[in-house]
Amino acid sequence: MTKETKKEIGRYAVSSISLLGFSLVFSLFSLIFIVSDKIPAWARIVVSFIFIAPTIYIALTQGKAQGERLFKAHAKTTLSDLHGEMPIEIPYYKCVFHVLGFVVPLTVVYVIAVILKSNALRLAAMIFEFPVALLFSSVKVIKLDVTTPLTLAVFIPYTLIVAGVFVFGYIRKILQLKKRHAEIKSELRSFDN
Repeated sequence: MTKETKKEIGRYAVSSISLLGFSLVFSLFSLIFIVSDKIPAWARIVVSFIFIAPTIYIALTQGKAQGERLFKAHAKTTLSDLHGEMPIEIPYYKCVFHVLGFVVPLTVVYVIAVILKSNALRLAAMIFEFPVALLFSSVKVIKLDVTTPLTLAVFIPYTLIVAGVFVFGYIRKILQLKKRHAEIKSELRSFDN
């Protein structure tokens, strides 16, 4: 394994661990509202969105940062590339590697929890997604004391949404940088002529 490959794997791991870490932090804040029955349902719904929003925002900004890093690594344009109009080849698929460590473990634990009907396993995965549990338990869609297949329909889409927001930020930033890069190249060509 080359040194560059090890660095890339490290960046993928850091991205996944960061997503898990920030999800855990905001999830634990929302845990206070899950255990309290005295809070009205409407307030619990509002609070769930208050704790979902930062996780989504952090996923977006992390995606943008990783997309920018990838673009800068591949956008080493020389003067001969400028005149030859060589396109910048960006491996967009690498964005998926950044979120695999977030999506796969949570999905696997939820699936195993549903198959085994294990509340302990479901809780192990749910610890990263308590705001969603707060939201859906407040509207009486799920019960927190029972593991059912509905667990998959609630938590896996949320996991995929967080990962999808990361990927969206990643690709969007690359496209913005490519556009800006093309504009700069165009201006340089006009000065050259």
